[in-house]
Amino acid sequence: MLVVALGVYALSTVPGLRSHAGYSVGWDGWLQNSVLMAAAAVVGLRACIVRDKRLDWACIAVGLGLYAVGNIIYFAYVQYQASPPAPSAADVPWLVCYPFLYVGVIRLARQPGARIDRLLRIDSVISALGLSAIAMIWFEVMLRGTSGSLATVLTTMAYPVGDLLLMLIVVGCLAVHRWRVDRVWAWLGAGLGLFAAADTIYAIRVATDSYRAGTLLDPMWAVAATMMAIAAWKSQGRSGSSRENGWAVLYVPTLITVTALALLVLAGHGPGSLPVRILAAATVLAGLVRAAFTFQTMVTLVGNGVEARTDELSGLRNRRAFLEAVERRIAAGHGLFAIVLIDLDRFKEVNDSLGHIAGDDLLREVGVRLKARMRQGDVLARLGGDEFAILLENTQAEAAREIAERLRLDLQQAFVKDGMTIYSDASCGVAVWPEAADDVGGLLQRADIAMYDAKRERSGTAIYTHGEDTDLSAPLRFVDELRTALLDDQLVLHYQPKIGLRTAKLEGVEALVRWKHPVRGLLPPDSFLPLAERYGLMRQLTTRVLTLALDQVSEWHRAGMDTSVAVNISVSNLLDLELPEQVRTLLEVRDLSPSCLILEVTETTLMADPTRATELLTRLQAIGVRVSIDDYGTGYSSLARLRELPVNELKLDRSFLLGISRDPRAGAIVRSTVELAHSLGLTLVAEGIETQRDEEILRELACDLGQGFHLARPLPADELLAWATQRGATAPRAEATPLP
Repeated sequence: MLVVALGVYALSTVPGLRSHAGYSVGWDGWLQNSVLMAAAAVVGLRACIVRDKRLDWACIAVGLGLYAVGNIIYFAYVQYQASPPAPSAADVPWLVCYPFLYVGVIRLARQPGARIDRLLRIDSVISALGLSAIAMIWFEVMLRGTSGSLATVLTTMAYPVGDLLLMLIVVGCLAVHRWRVDRVWAWLGAGLGLFAAADTIYAIRVATDSYRAGTLLDPMWAVAATMMAIAAWKSQGRSGSSRENGWAVLYVPTLITVTALALLVLAGHGPGSLPVRILAAATVLAGLVRAAFTFQTMVTLVGNGVEARTDELSGLRNRRAFLEAVERRIAAGHGLFAIVLIDLDRFKEVNDSLGHIAGDDLLREVGVRLKARMRQGDVLARLGGDEFAILLENTQAEAAREIAERLRLDLQQAFVKDGMTIYSDASCGVAVWPEAADDVGGLLQRADIAMYDAKRERSGTAIYTHGEDTDLSAPLRFVDELRTALLDDQLVLHYQPKIGLRTAKLEGVEALVRWKHPVRGLLPPDSFLPLAERYGLMRQLTTRVLTLALDQVSEWHRAGMDTSVAVNISVSNLLDLELPEQVRTLLEVRDLSPSCLILEVTETTLMADPTRATELLTRLQAIGVRVSIDDYGTGYSSLARLRELPVNELKLDRSFLLGISRDPRAGAIVRSTVELAHSLGLTLVAEGIETQRDEEILRELACDLGQGFHLARPLPADELLAWATQRGATAPRAEATPLP
């Protein structure tokens, strides 16, 4: 009804539609005042019914009501006086309405807890100075056209000053809202702006004696009041896209600064224009300050953007930057490219043993070596942890494999840090676009599958073959199945005999774990031990293996076969301070001598943190458990450290036996190792004996024990007992510190 009444009133001001020109009691009196009062009532109704921002809208409703009261006083009383006074009774409610509008608008713009940044404050200053410079022009016009008493002049000037303050408050509030105009502020700001514009036009026309009643100027106040009434019932809505809002932050201060610059250029040189020039110059200066801060902010944002796409540790691209690079490459859509995923092997051992600082240093060095091998156009990134990724431009699968292998060779070269030598290795997975996948997520997943295959098969590098493993969740499901296997007794042990090379008797066995998978059959340890280490299952798995092995030893003892059993432990176990007490409990429950258990640990694992390893192994030896260094010769232990470590046995890696029958130098290495072990009071076990000739040479070199397929393959427990019975290989229980 309000909008309809307003439309009718606005149409009445169109020339030719009124019965006579000039002021109309019906149109400009009754209808206009009815619209103003109705608008105030609509806003007041909102304040009464809706609790949210009730006081804010109540102030605006009072302001509109006071303005309407002033209009009614003028319509009913002032205009009928022979010589209307200035100021009149109508000026009182007209002027008093401004403070209520100010308070309502300011309260409405409040954002509790919001932080107003530096740029918004500068924008508010620019807006205030610019609008003041523009307002000063019409102030000069008003002053030139105003005459009469001091009260008359002050009253006449109060309206443009009040309107200027109203616009400054509105602009400042919009600045606080980052120039985001939602539905409420769109209607409210437009209404207040139109209100100030109507007052300004009216004041200028009165000052220049050009005002005429009954024109399109008269409905402007009613339109402004109606807009504010509509704003009161609008809900807070979204104000457009974030990109538009971002540019809007610059539109308003830029427009005001350009306007001020135009005023500065066009202002006259008379004394009356001096305030305009001063305000315009101040506006331009504030605009320059704003531009400087904007440039500084842009530089900071660019820096933040670079940082957001850079790995803080290595200085390489991070996962986000790598994904963006691959997405751009896919969007280009021409030529093949490959993704290589690189995962460091046994990095957790370095991190846990030497500390996170050493681990971080190793990752940085790895990044440097990889970066040195990059070709132009390739993209290298650290995805996180010990995973790196490379985008190889214009590269097919086999070429990518060759590049990955060269990178692995680089990483195998020793890293020297603070006098400590660290060896590293890696497993690589290759996925080629678009054969493996046509999106970045699929490429990374398939490269990860290939990398996992390389790690499981110890092949170094693997290429994903389409259709080879379409189930991308297979590794995680495999881990879940492994957890179930640990609870459901799916793990079984096979035992490989250790034979005395001088006596041909069974001197002990090594327990080798197998997974009796309900679907895949019997799985070798290489297919699941890396996953157990990676996903924190190694401690639980080792406990299960120790339990099975010691249970079996106890059964063998009751069957008359006294033998020791060797169980492999990983770096996770070596760092477990509860391991000695756990081993003691397992032995005591079965009434077994500690000498029947040998714990094997690889040389690389043992030497990663010699101090901590020495402490733990000393505690194990204190309860009578023996310790063996597995794969001896492949790590980086020093002879001095070997002398200090509490170990009982060395197991010479199978690689030293290759060509021993043909290469005198290989025999010399084995002979020197045997002499070293015996001089330190240690037993030497040769792994990987494949031929009769190997066995004879090792016997001649005085090697103590041997393992290998030539002597015996790993056997299930019952088959091993039958094998030992057939050979008559029953050995006395091993001493705590066996000597050659």
